Amino acid sequence: MPRLDTLRSALRLLHAQADRPVLLGIGGTLLLVGISGTFAACSPLALKHLVDALAASTQGHQPGGYVLAQGAVYLLVLLVSRLAADVRPLLAGKVEQRVLAGLRQRFFAHLLRLPMSYLVKRHGGELLHSVDLAAAGSQLIISHVTNSIAPVLVELVVMAVILAQLQQPALVVLFAATAVTYLGVFSFGALRLTRQANAVSAASLDVHTQLTDGIAHVETLRCFSAGPQAEKAMAEASSRLACRWLEFNRRTVGTALAASVLFAVALAASSAIAADAVAQGQMTVGGFVLTNVYMLQMVRPLEVLGSAARDLARALGFMRPLLGILAEPTEPAEAARCMPPTSATASGSKCQPSAPSLRLENLHFGYEPCHPVIRGLNLEIPAGRTTAIVGRSGSGKSSLVRLLLRLYLPQAGHILLDGRPIEALPMADLRALIGLVPQECALLHATAASNIALGVPGASREDIELAARIAQLHHILEALPRGYDTLLGERGQTLSGGERQRLAIARALLRRPTIFLLDEPTSMLDSKTEAEIMAALRRVTAGCTTLVIAHRLSTAMHADEIVVLDGGQIHERGRHLDLLASGGLYAQLWRQQMHGAVWGN
Repeated sequence: MPRLDTLRSALRLLHAQADRPVLLGIGGTLLLVGISGTFAACSPLALKHLVDALAASTQGHQPGGYVLAQGAVYLLVLLVSRLAADVRPLLAGKVEQRVLAGLRQRFFAHLLRLPMSYLVKRHGGELLHSVDLAAAGSQLIISHVTNSIAPVLVELVVMAVILAQLQQPALVVLFAATAVTYLGVFSFGALRLTRQANAVSAASLDVHTQLTDGIAHVETLRCFSAGPQAEKAMAEASSRLACRWLEFNRRTVGTALAASVLFAVALAASSAIAADAVAQGQMTVGGFVLTNVYMLQMVRPLEVLGSAARDLARALGFMRPLLGILAEPTEPAEAARCMPPTSATASGSKCQPSAPSLRLENLHFGYEPCHPVIRGLNLEIPAGRTTAIVGRSGSGKSSLVRLLLRLYLPQAGHILLDGRPIEALPMADLRALIGLVPQECALLHATAASNIALGVPGASREDIELAARIAQLHHILEALPRGYDTLLGERGQTLSGGERQRLAIARALLRRPTIFLLDEPTSMLDSKTEAEIMAALRRVTAGCTTLVIAHRLSTAMHADEIVVLDGGQIHERGRHLDLLASGGLYAQLWRQQMHGAVWGN
């Protein structure tokens, strides 16, 4: 992303967070900026009048009361400037926090709508750290605009007006030339820093990726004695980050040294011009003091602007990763919808009315277009019937689930729901029809009840417990320290694999869908519990359109029809006994399982 495009994108992003409270906060901040900058620039002028009054007083030309009055004015100007500067961060901080909150919300909402094809290629730690970097960059921009750039510009303008009143053209030209040269030096330095800032961001993302990988997989690292390997990778990433920061700081120091030389030359020149004017009677001693104070005071704002230019270059580098993520196209935007409260019956044996039929027409799909997983698949799944999909690893079984949920889009062909392409349905409406039981149940860092009621916030405790009972989970949750209100912990590690799978079944049952997608719903259960769960599932899915992805063929044997995939195409289809009698691929897989052979996903 070119530098100017990055700047425009960053400003548009920050502007999008400017709601009414933010705009009011900005208005109040700018008012305080004007007050503090004006009074800060006027303080040397007040000091000039005080010095001149003191000089006249020593010669008896001014009464003591006048001197005291000038001293009071000088102190008042300093006090007002300081008070306005002290209060300003309060308003600026409020603006900053609202903008950052909006930024995080924008990122999170965008992340939830990004296509799975994009997300699976990005590391979670990298995505999370991108918003942290963008927040740091936004803080730099807001802080410098409200606490550095705007106050300094006001101060420089007022100083220029006051200097013009001294009627010393040489001083005005010197001040103007110094300001332009100073800003030129820092601007050039900031432009050269952009590449280093981008390199720092990339290296920082790498370090964060290593950290999150280590934290997320600490158990695996210990089991395989891979701790030293992970430590080495972390050390290499940290070393690269340190080198990038060193290069960034080296460039910064070079710019600062050039500015210091310029400052020394300008200060010497202004002192010489002012001293000559005093010697010729064209300027008072107070004017000499004012000139030198302004030169010193001008350098500080210019250095602030230079520092701001440097930090803004760094801020753009920090925001670049997030801007890249936000530039990625998302799934079609729709109004947020949640499942309505359920009204489960005591038996839990009936679906919502009008279970739809499913039809796959000439379906082609591959995670990489050059490596197809499904090739020209045609399949009719009648309404209210249970169809099982079985086959060897890589035959496209689980890919069908992702396509039905529109997590991915096929390269060709259509999926029809009651004759209507699922692309024509709003995403939320489509997914509200489906109850998914995945192979691996992803649990949130929340209570057991909240995890069961995911997407159904209006569910009553009775409905939640009923779903848990049907899934043979109620007695397990009741035994937890706080029952259904027990916090399950990150990734639900307080539950076993089989217990997490039962929770996934309860979650799907609570939605009371018209379509069930069961992606190996009993893969982590023992044979006895599997039989109990499958019996319960057959009861609650009666009348629903049900697609069972089966690796363990005992899960598929009671289906109305079994479809055997091989190479992304239908190899054979029929009922369990008929397929066994035909002696084909299904019979082969059945014999392997009955003899204890293990075959994968």
